[in-house]
Amino acid sequence: MAAIAATPRTLRASTMRQREQSVRKIQKKQPQKLNKKSQSKGLAPNTAPNRSGRVSPRKRKLAADGLPATQGRPPANLTPSKTSSATLHEDMSPDRPKRRRVGKPPTSTHDSAMAARASATTTSTAHNGHTNMVSNLASGIKAVQDEQELEAKCYVDEYVIPDVAGVFDAAWPISVTDRLCAAEYATTIHQRLEQFITPTVKPPAQAARGRVRSGRNVRRHCSQAAKALLRGSSTECGTQPAGTEAQLKDYSLLRRWVSLDSRLDGSDSMAAGAKEEICLWASAFIGFVADQLEVVATPKSHSAKPRRLIALNQLESAAAAANVDGCSCIDVAIATEVDSTSQVSESQIDGPCFKNAALSIGVKRFPSEQNRAYWQLAQRTHTLHSTQLNRRFAWGLTVCGTHVRACLFGNDDILASEVMNVATESGRKQLVTLLVNWAMCESQRLGYDPTIRYNGETGQWEIDVWDDESRVTHTYIHERTLFDTSSQFGRRTRCFIASAKENSGEQPVQKVLIKDAWAPTEFPGSEVVRDELSNLRTIRDKLGADDVLAGTYSHLEAGGVVQQMQTKQRTADDTTVSIFADIDSAVLEDVPDRIYRRVATTPVGEQLKSVRSVDELIVVVSDVMAAHTAIVRRCGILHRDLSTNNIMFCRDDDGMIRGLLIDFDNAVLQSDLHNEQRPDQIGTFPYMSIGNLEQSSVKRTALDDWESLIYILCWLGTIGINREDQTNVEIRSDLTICHWHDGSATNIAKAKRRTLQHSDLFGNEILACFAHPLLYANLARLILELRSQLFYNERLSSLAQGCIDFDPMYSSIRNAELRTHYLDCNIDTTVVDPFARRAEFADAIVDDLLRVVQKYRKAALERIKDAQISE
Repeated sequence: MAAIAATPRTLRASTMRQREQSVRKIQKKQPQKLNKKSQSKGLAPNTAPNRSGRVSPRKRKLAADGLPATQGRPPANLTPSKTSSATLHEDMSPDRPKRRRVGKPPTSTHDSAMAARASATTTSTAHNGHTNMVSNLASGIKAVQDEQELEAKCYVDEYVIPDVAGVFDAAWPISVTDRLCAAEYATTIHQRLEQFITPTVKPPAQAARGRVRSGRNVRRHCSQAAKALLRGSSTECGTQPAGTEAQLKDYSLLRRWVSLDSRLDGSDSMAAGAKEEICLWASAFIGFVADQLEVVATPKSHSAKPRRLIALNQLESAAAAANVDGCSCIDVAIATEVDSTSQVSESQIDGPCFKNAALSIGVKRFPSEQNRAYWQLAQRTHTLHSTQLNRRFAWGLTVCGTHVRACLFGNDDILASEVMNVATESGRKQLVTLLVNWAMCESQRLGYDPTIRYNGETGQWEIDVWDDESRVTHTYIHERTLFDTSSQFGRRTRCFIASAKENSGEQPVQKVLIKDAWAPTEFPGSEVVRDELSNLRTIRDKLGADDVLAGTYSHLEAGGVVQQMQTKQRTADDTTVSIFADIDSAVLEDVPDRIYRRVATTPVGEQLKSVRSVDELIVVVSDVMAAHTAIVRRCGILHRDLSTNNIMFCRDDDGMIRGLLIDFDNAVLQSDLHNEQRPDQIGTFPYMSIGNLEQSSVKRTALDDWESLIYILCWLGTIGINREDQTNVEIRSDLTICHWHDGSATNIAKAKRRTLQHSDLFGNEILACFAHPLLYANLARLILELRSQLFYNERLSSLAQGCIDFDPMYSSIRNAELRTHYLDCNIDTTVVDPFARRAEFADAIVDDLLRVVQKYRKAALERIKDAQISE
């Protein structure tokens, strides 16, 4: 046994051929020696004594149980290439796979290969089934990951503009003094960082072979010089202010991060470190810069006090386990101390959440996962926008191994910076400078909106609305958010219910509906393409004296372009041009310019799902369409976006209800529509008219909005008109009306044409599927009459009826009809599109439609009054 035990040391120094020969000799002699010694002592085969001549208790127990003593490795007389269940030792059962002792790895690569092959050949049927299940699960996860990778790549290709050099400049403070101070602070902190990490920085190749240390093993490598540097006791660091003992933290994690090989990809997971470790490393870097900034930033009357950057770290795996990519939680985020941009103080921050984060950080292990890091960061930034009331735009960081990129999220694109490689000195300097700039810059440069601020004394949010006409700022108190943005790109429209701050207490508080959005412009300095503010002023001036229509449309109280402070004495319009002023215009050539507008209107209405009955719904839509018609005819403005969100209602103290038409964001002057060669596709997708969906060349008229009203009423009838009815209804995906909501614009238009063309089909597939056919009977009758007047108006010939072009084979009937009294008798017979023929007589058809809704409104009011009397 002594000779056999010494054999491996002899083999290490031999050549390959000599090694193979020695192994073969040992394999021939070894079984005979073992069996002879075992039999001489009356032991079972393969239970040989050790060097001292004693048999171990483990071998005795295995022999008593009838198990081989070579548990954990294959028999020595078998080579890996010939190991099989047929040639195993006679005492080894082929149905019992050999198991390695838990926690004890194979003694060598040779033994590991032999054990793996022997185990593979002796695996039972049940074990094979478990392997297949694990394999299928792994393949399923891999398929999900591949799908996410493809989605991330498509997202990056569409939105991300990579390697934009000017992104770092967008974080510089506006003030020249603060900018100079930030540059000075960043240089000093970078020098301290290099002094701290230099003693332990190793070449990347050596660092990659080291094992990942954590916990106590990491803390032991924090040198006394580094601790003195953090205390500020060394001559290079200067004097540390009093009361900063909490800053004596262990930043040895920084050394692990900066010493990684920046060339690592997914092939070296041990050297790269786990995702949770990278989160800790990034947090340590941020904490180091924040602590040192407090030391080096001396109080100056002419410069701003730096904000404290707080790293929020999320290491719990429960939230990440719910999603393969871990997008449901924040890995790392940066928060700031309490000020006008925050609602909580540092002591109140108990963990990572979007309400506290100034920016989010997406973490991945390798640089090859950059696309997924962008995609993950974008999802969290969207939540950041919807969570924070005072968010204009957002910053973000992606950390992929040692590669760090800053991302600036605009309204239409994501501008990504060049790589900051923390494994290099230049990369660390860039990252330190960026963090210092974020700590020193004005709140609007960090993405916050100073015109929406949190008042710590009252615990309320205050919103400023600048009025362009009176040149006065009106301040309102936020009560609740009525509508939040559904996307981080585009107009990002939001609506708030607020009350006037200036109130003496003698008069009731006036509530307003505040709406802000980023409206596009054709080029810098031009008028807004769809100017809601101008439309609201026109409506107020022309309809303000009409008491009948009062309260049925949005009345402008104040509004204008949001003003941002450029200096202490000067303000400027808030636009994307000002946000990206430090970025090369060539990069933004295809990015549309936008302007930030905010309006306050009255009255404040309730959503449609709060109506109590079908009769109230009928009254609401009747009032809304009366206001719509007056706006079209007396103001020349077409709404173009009727939807369930834009139709609201107000309830008086006596319980009476009236409709309210809001949101003129997509409204245009009718005179502008005639100048368009092809009308654009505008509105809420499920409620768009057929012509709007198909982007036909037929001019848009009020009939398109009336058609949208039919789709709104049909949808409410199907899902329920209010919250109570909607909670008790389950929508089946096979319903015809679902084809009006899902699919491409072309398919939705085809589905609507097919259903509206025939009365029987419309009744059986739409009206018969209402949530409560008996309770909604009056609603169904109203819809039927609206459809009849819009698509089959008796004042028009058969060429102008229906939803399908007239068949030319009926030319004789067509010519006979055109000689009669129909309104369209003078239109050229070559026009066979019924939508085009009806558009020429939109005013006459609207009169018929108004008479229908007014008739049903009158009947509904009578039923409402009877119900109130009976109660």
